[in-house]
Amino acid sequence: MLGTDDELSYWVLVVNGPQRGEIWLVSDVGAYPYPGPEAFGFMEWVQRWQTGDGWWD
Repeated sequence: MLGTDDELSYWVLVVNGPQRGEIWLVSDVGAYPYPGPEAFGFMEWVQRWQTGDGWWD
């Protein structure tokens, strides 16, 4: 787990399987790759977070 925006949504780094290295958002309504069908890798997610470049979109 990388962090949370609230108590219902969590950012996670997938560490095993075909989606290894992708960032996913897990919430009370399901889980999906961030930002969409083509998930960001960890480094791109961190870089966007550091620059404030819409990493939460």
